[in-house]
Amino acid sequence: MPRKWLEQFVHYYNHQRPHQSLDGKTPAEAVLN
Repeated sequence: MPRKWLEQFVHYYNHQRPHQSLDGKTPAEAVLN
């Protein structure tokens, strides 16, 4: 169960959560653009 939670968190962190240091983009958006 902890591994599944971690996988979900990492996905959220990289694909859904906007980052202030990236001007509101997600890390995935910053890398792809």
